[in-house]
Amino acid sequence: ERRLRGLPGVRSAAMNMATGHLHVKWSPALCRPSAILGTLRAIGYAAYPYDPVRHGEQLERERKKLFRQLFIAGLSMMQVMMYALPVYLADDGTMDADMTALMQWASLLLTLPAVAYSAQPFWRGAWLGLKQRMPGMDVPVALGIAAAFGGSVAALLRGYGDVYFDSITMFIFLLLASRYFELGARRKA
Repeated sequence: ERRLRGLPGVRSAAMNMATGHLHVKWSPALCRPSAILGTLRAIGYAAYPYDPVRHGEQLERERKKLFRQLFIAGLSMMQVMMYALPVYLADDGTMDADMTALMQWASLLLTLPAVAYSAQPFWRGAWLGLKQRMPGMDVPVALGIAAAFGGSVAALLRGYGDVYFDSITMFIFLLLASRYFELGARRKA
């Protein structure tokens, strides 16, 4: 909104986050629609004049991609928990160090798809927020995922310390699930 209001000829710009609609009022003599769309693309947003059919198709593509990311995160979460649970339940001395290390390495491999693919919305949102110097909620989420993943990998490579691959995958899954349900509510709105 602020970026568009700075364009010559733009009188107002209001974004409705629930519906994904941007309402812009401008003076045709001072500003062309192509300048508005170009400005939006320059800051990382793909915008088009409103077309109900195109909008519905875009929401459906977004829903399908988010569902795939949610599915991968859920699958990773379940598999990582399968390896983390025996380590949690083992009393001191009942599981040897080699078996614990094997479980943790397997957890790392199963966490990679969730961090690399499923967490893309958080990485992208954080990058856009930082790039525009307007960090949103994706920045702390991305930092949390990166810190937990980096710390867990470091502990695994050192051979001591706690690993949080189960927490990382669960965190990604739960946040994506909330986004998926929010997208459904937004579609109904």
